[in-house]
Amino acid sequence: MITSSSTVSKIEQHLDKPVSYGDVVARLETAIVSEYSAQAVERMARIDAALGYVSKKIDIVLVAGTNGKSLAIHFAGKLFREEGISVGECYSSHILSYNERISVNQHVLNNKTFSEAVATVFAACDREKIIATAFEITTMAALVFFVQEGVSVALVETSLGGCFDATAALPAKLVAITRVAQDHKDVLGQDLDAVALQMVELAQRGAWVVSAEQSKHRLQKMKEVALKNGINWAMPLRKTSQLPYLFEQLYGKTASLGERIAQMYQEKVLGKLSPFLMGNTLSIKQGQRGRPTLEAKRQATLNPVKSLKMFWTEHLDLLRGRFELLDKEKPTVLIDNADNLDALNNLLLGIRLLHYQRPLKGFVLIIGLAAHVDVDEAMKALRYLLRKVGGAVFFIDLPGGEASFSVSALMKKAETFGINARAFLSFKEAFDEAKTLVDERHGLVAATGSARVVASYWRTVRDIKRF
Repeated sequence: MITSSSTVSKIEQHLDKPVSYGDVVARLETAIVSEYSAQAVERMARIDAALGYVSKKIDIVLVAGTNGKSLAIHFAGKLFREEGISVGECYSSHILSYNERISVNQHVLNNKTFSEAVATVFAACDREKIIATAFEITTMAALVFFVQEGVSVALVETSLGGCFDATAALPAKLVAITRVAQDHKDVLGQDLDAVALQMVELAQRGAWVVSAEQSKHRLQKMKEVALKNGINWAMPLRKTSQLPYLFEQLYGKTASLGERIAQMYQEKVLGKLSPFLMGNTLSIKQGQRGRPTLEAKRQATLNPVKSLKMFWTEHLDLLRGRFELLDKEKPTVLIDNADNLDALNNLLLGIRLLHYQRPLKGFVLIIGLAAHVDVDEAMKALRYLLRKVGGAVFFIDLPGGEASFSVSALMKKAETFGINARAFLSFKEAFDEAKTLVDERHGLVAATGSARVVASYWRTVRDIKRF
């Protein structure tokens, strides 16, 4: 947890009276979660102005895309720390508590510091009569805190990510885009090329854009739009290192984007070269041609730089709720916040890889499907998984009133696709039944569908209210 008495006192200068964590959370809970509109961008700009243009007092990197945004920030943050650069991480969602959205050098804020930072934004919104979303408030609170802590660079996750995302108001030095896939079609549209171009338009003139998108055709279109708008286009990421088995297949490209974010910030913003982030390529002095000198090679031998492969072997971990494998539990539990088809397919791939590594003796997947997911494609993916792994699917409604397919509708679909499925009224009921069907030592119970499904595990099964 991050706490700082000097930071708190600075923040409190802007407040009429102390605020409690409960009050702050209660107000965030009553706000709209997020909004994708020109008004959202305008509101963010007004909040920024009311806070003294805090966004201009720190280097900002925006991370957009369909999936992998949070992990790209997480991976990049680790690399910044290795390079001795102070970094703030701002996420667009959380599992159990709002605190999880803001961290410095990967240490989450404590209740008091978080409350005071958010209250500063509330006060500015109240003065200017701005009705902001929870996403806008927490994002601006993160920037306020980062600036007061003297953080060098802020890694900020977008909400939906596009020209009408609230973060488009922020003057980012770099915009990184993960791969683009079908998600929130009712907001962003069904044309993935058009969605990708909206992501590029997050960047303002003079900023840099890099993407992990896999379609060469789409990348070319993104490049054309970037150059037309006076945005600097960087070559797509290249793989410089490899993660350990299973994680490489699931998150290798995301880690590569994290590497590219850290490398480009060093090169394009700070004007420095990092042999570590370049995959230990020997540096060449300005004006020098050809191969590195013998002296450069000798110094590299005498003073070896840690390799990226060695770094990931020693420091690889994932965020909460991202393929979180709890192998100390009996049976083993896997929880993942996948809330769209692309993320679901990645999770199911991971389950197959676990099974290939060590055959599972019993498997149950507890899942709720958000209303925006293509249910037929999801059923095809589940059917393929059960053909390879075996087991059963337990359907639940998404917790917390999230818009989702009803369990009755999912059961009808499952019957059509020949899927071994059952319906349950609650996560706890489904989990308790799943545990009886799999081997304690070598079985697996997986749960997915949204961040609230993950939260249901911690709250109802483990009785944990916050991490």
